[in-house]
Amino acid sequence: MICAVMQPTFFPWLGYFDLIDNADHFVFYDDVQFVKQSWQVRNRIKTANGVQYINVLTKKNNLDSNINEIQIEYKKPWKKKLLKTIFYTYQKAPFFNEVYPFLENILKKDFENLAENNLFLVREIANKIGIKTIFHISSELQSLDGTKDARLVDICHELKCKTYLSPYGSSIYIEEHQPGGAFTDHQIELLYQNYQHPKYDQAFGEYISHLSIIDVLFYVGFEKSLELIRAGRAPYFSSQDVIKKEA
Repeated sequence: MICAVMQPTFFPWLGYFDLIDNADHFVFYDDVQFVKQSWQVRNRIKTANGVQYINVLTKKNNLDSNINEIQIEYKKPWKKKLLKTIFYTYQKAPFFNEVYPFLENILKKDFENLAENNLFLVREIANKIGIKTIFHISSELQSLDGTKDARLVDICHELKCKTYLSPYGSSIYIEEHQPGGAFTDHQIELLYQNYQHPKYDQAFGEYISHLSIIDVLFYVGFEKSLELIRAGRAPYFSSQDVIKKEA
């Protein structure tokens, strides 16, 4: 069984959904510190005027708060503006008629905090495109103690997973003190995602990668999106591969 853990981000990119699709159990890491102007609150789409950020508007919260403590601002019409931007950007996209009503519908639901909002959007899209992974929320698990890779080890034990699949960027802290980090001491196989972003037809000139999943949905459609996501999957990196690559 494979476990993967990621912070709940706002309309994430293809690699995020590939990580979910690779795992048997995916955990939304909602009780870790909020980072202002991060992927937790924004993402990118491609418009006629180039790349543009789309955002979820949050209240002026304490910056030491966790993601599941960050409140969303509903006194300002950010959702209306977001849908207007999406409408005018993608109204001529081949799958506009099926994707726009879906996004309009899932954005109708309001949530008290940022984590709930983001994980709802991710789950709805994942289910719509055919991902069958089991979802969990870290704050609802028993494994609440420990930091960084030590807590990830506890989560793997709780979910009875013998393999942990990590985003490549997390190797910075996992490999900091020893190869394989805390996973090595607990006989949990550590693998790193190796994602090569696939290309697809886009409007507005030269191709741009690493955009929000929204862009893919409008140009590829629900039926073919998971196939495209999986097209970017390359063999995993091991801990030793990462060490050699970074040497």
